[in-house]
Amino acid sequence: MINVYDCRFENQQVFKKTLKTNGLDLDGFLRLVNKEFAVPSDQRFVLVTTDRTVVNDGKYKELQDGSTLYLLQNKDQVLPVATEENINFVPHYNTLIESGTFEYFAEGQKSLPCALAELVDNALWATAKNTGVRTIEIQLLFDRTFGKPTVVVLDNGCGMTSKQLNNWAVYRLSKFMRENSTFESERDAYVHPEPVPRSLNSDISYFGVGGKQAAFHIGDSVRMITKPINSPDVHELVLSKEEFQKKEQNKEDVFKGTILNRKPGDYSHVTSSERFLQEVIKEETGKDSFTAVVITGVCPEHIKYLKQDFSEWTRQLAHIYHYYIHGTNGNHKTDNSLRSNVIPQIDILVTLRDKPSYSMNLRKVEDDMQTLYINSAVDTFEFKVKTSEGGTVDGVLRYHPFLYDKETYPKDLNVLQAPVEEDDDENESGTMNQARGKRDIFECFWNGRLIPYTTVSE
Repeated sequence: MINVYDCRFENQQVFKKTLKTNGLDLDGFLRLVNKEFAVPSDQRFVLVTTDRTVVNDGKYKELQDGSTLYLLQNKDQVLPVATEENINFVPHYNTLIESGTFEYFAEGQKSLPCALAELVDNALWATAKNTGVRTIEIQLLFDRTFGKPTVVVLDNGCGMTSKQLNNWAVYRLSKFMRENSTFESERDAYVHPEPVPRSLNSDISYFGVGGKQAAFHIGDSVRMITKPINSPDVHELVLSKEEFQKKEQNKEDVFKGTILNRKPGDYSHVTSSERFLQEVIKEETGKDSFTAVVITGVCPEHIKYLKQDFSEWTRQLAHIYHYYIHGTNGNHKTDNSLRSNVIPQIDILVTLRDKPSYSMNLRKVEDDMQTLYINSAVDTFEFKVKTSEGGTVDGVLRYHPFLYDKETYPKDLNVLQAPVEEDDDENESGTMNQARGKRDIFECFWNGRLIPYTTVSE
């Protein structure tokens, strides 16, 4: 469909017609223009784009559906009246695949723990209504027998319908917007959760951004596989940088895709080189509901870090989800009376399938920073603040005294510490190596989950 404005005559009304090309070549299209605008056979005219490029064979082939052309006496003729041109301004796919590069960057810090946490956030939300154990597993399939290196985040939550999976694919379609959305999808109104201690409500993921940013920060392709509860069908959607590039080169709509609907355990669409995917799909049989985020195209630097610094990044994840793992009182290792009365039924597992392979539950991490803060504090003071908009801020002050020329505040080996200035009044004997240094005194948790590098200054 091409929009053509007849702008040949100064004192004549400008007519616009939308013409169907129907596979016509340029000569055929020009004959159509002659007919539709009743151009006399002895009258010369020219077709130009809105940037005044004459439409020749090459330019005609480049025209897209909805393009606007002018019918003029010559290419430099002044427009007799103002005209309108329809445009599309969908974002470039780099908006999606490269956004995590900036989102997870913090000077001196590793980005992967934050990216993985975004996917765990989604899984926490999906499993919030489970009546039994909530299981979230990060699988690192780096053994070559599985094929290409793959990161999988799997949960036993409620799963997604095909319409909800369509919602997931829309960048920045938050839960707040879906009720009034014009997308062909289920309009689920957002309901704010009831207040619970430490705000452990699992209501973490709802902006429509984090999961996709995280997936493309880790790799260059993400396959969402999900089965909603009370449904016999599995829904599968693939987003990949390679496909985006192909569609752009072929002048296709980059932001259109296909959802595959199939029975559980059916991997007939999987190639023999994707053994890792066959294994993931084989495990679907017998599950009531689940979601698996399968990320491929993991860059070598990420693979090296995930393997060699396994203890470091699992320790950081254990800090981020400390209260979801250990309950409202946290991980009191020595005094059982201070432990939470109810331990959450949440298992966050990390499995590295390589040579050698091993697996761990984040609940077993004993040296995450929150555990160290809790167990090294001499005393605590808790407070609560209500905001003008009805929000609640729970706070905990912990006292870590400086005793016998020794700092009792635990050091975070993953955080750069600013040196103490020589003229600092607090620079007393032994403080050059103090644990906190010049770091902010508060760290911030939102809905029970640590937001790394977000702090409240003194």
